[in-house]
Amino acid sequence: MDKNELNEEELQIWNMWKGNFKRTFGRVVKEMSEHTGLSEGDFGILDRLVQFGDGKLRQQELADSMDWDKSRLSHHLTRMEKRGLVVRKPLTTERGVQVEITLAGQAALDEALPVVSSAIRKYFLSQLTPQDLESITALAERTKKQS
Repeated sequence: MDKNELNEEELQIWNMWKGNFKRTFGRVVKEMSEHTGLSEGDFGILDRLVQFGDGKLRQQELADSMDWDKSRLSHHLTRMEKRGLVVRKPLTTERGVQVEITLAGQAALDEALPVVSSAIRKYFLSQLTPQDLESITALAERTKKQS
């Protein structure tokens, strides 16, 4: 076997981790969407605007924080603007666009946060022991350094 290929056990671990993450994340997103009408992208944008920018961010900073290309974000923001969740304004002091959360966007985020928290607890955290949490934290820290 080539040293760059995964053996059967390594491939099984990778697929198990990936599948469990996708299922858990999917359940959280499904509950949020069913209860609030927000998509994963809507929530990600609204949450980042508040968490990283006190309600507003340059459009490029928002794209970078979501690991989205400019076009994808622009199309998504257009849909969110039509629903009254965000507004875009040209920057006055430099080139670029600032994205701001609206009162409706803040209300939607406020409604979604407890739903998301509850779903994360239900589908993920409640399944873990304190030792699991320590291991996951250590793994996340170690692999974060490689990205």
